[in-house]
Amino acid sequence: AKEMSVSRTPVRGAIQLLVKDGLVKNEENKGAQIVGLTDRDLREIFELRMMLEPYVAAVAAEHATEDEINMLTQLNEDMLRAIRSNKSDRIKQVQSLNNQFHHVLCQAAHSGRLTSLVEKYLDIPVIIGSFYFYDKNDMLKSYQAHREVIEALKARNSVYAESAMRLHLVASQALFSAHRSSRST
Repeated sequence: AKEMSVSRTPVRGAIQLLVKDGLVKNEENKGAQIVGLTDRDLREIFELRMMLEPYVAAVAAEHATEDEINMLTQLNEDMLRAIRSNKSDRIKQVQSLNNQFHHVLCQAAHSGRLTSLVEKYLDIPVIIGSFYFYDKNDMLKSYQAHREVIEALKARNSVYAESAMRLHLVASQALFSAHRSSRST
């Protein structure tokens, strides 16, 4: 709080939210400690996303506005440009655009309950940072998966949207798990 020139109250509130989300634990005489995510934690996060996000996509197929579909299309095309660029920060750009895509999709479902359930799992740093071990082909697959979701939304086909998002997340989890297990061996 002192370093950021803010009162301790908002910092305490932020730490309490992190504790509630299981990302930090408060230990007596040690203060707030970051909790490492176990393989089980990560598997659970992906499983929750695989239960919720396909449903979000299905609902968005019914409720998304043309502006929201256009925004998803623009984010995805920006993601493709970032993938193809040679800029040093391209992976950071790709991960940011990917994260924005998933948030806009949640908003396009027009359901506050769904949005609040899903968005907390979209912003977990280890998940967001997964693009740092994607190669260009992996990133292009993610771009293509997003295109499938967008096409389903344009067609107002909830079954197609749900299936496209499920396939996207299954592929992402497989890639993430393969990378994680290769690092631990």
